[in-house]
Amino acid sequence: MIGPDKKRLQYLSWLTLFGMSAIGALLIEYFQGRSIKSVLLGYEPHYHHVGHKIYYLQVAAGLFYGSFAAALAIILIQIKRFRNVRGFFENTIGDINPSFVNILFFSFCASVGEEVMFRAGLQPIVGIWPAAIVFVLLHGYINPSNFNLSVYGLFLIIVSAGFGYLFRFFGLFAAISAHFIYDVTMFCALKYAYKRGKMQEQPPIISGAK
Repeated sequence: MIGPDKKRLQYLSWLTLFGMSAIGALLIEYFQGRSIKSVLLGYEPHYHHVGHKIYYLQVAAGLFYGSFAAALAIILIQIKRFRNVRGFFENTIGDINPSFVNILFFSFCASVGEEVMFRAGLQPIVGIWPAAIVFVLLHGYINPSNFNLSVYGLFLIIVSAGFGYLFRFFGLFAAISAHFIYDVTMFCALKYAYKRGKMQEQPPIISGAK
């Protein structure tokens, strides 16, 4: 049976995929005055960067950056100072208890919907760093009452800006690939950490005397 938290996240994932993609498309069409197809697929003639229209190169660049950023994030939350941040994320994942298929689905919806909206739609209007800041603010990682979470949020602004540079110099597929592998890696790492913590909390099994 699917729990309420997992079902809610599934609904939010669908909403992110279609809702944010629709907002991004509107921003492209009506505020940028550009063709949605050309932006999403990288067909615009004024793009001369090496990655545009070479989709395997975009995906490779995105997977490399996203994996590197996720590794840094995992190292960061292992620092003792960020124990409460790590615990919050681990407990959230533990409550949802996603399967690997769930993780792939949630990550796919978030990476496509959010990158179409923030990178393809918003970034050309406001710039790379403002779009990255808005992205992190809307996720709630900058919290004046939680200093450690806010420091982690500042790290995510840098990661998000990296997605922006991938979009600018390679294309949308690069940003989506980076976001996707980042989310998948973090989901899996936090789920594993939560399960490991629960196993360590369990008392040892002592067999009774015959």
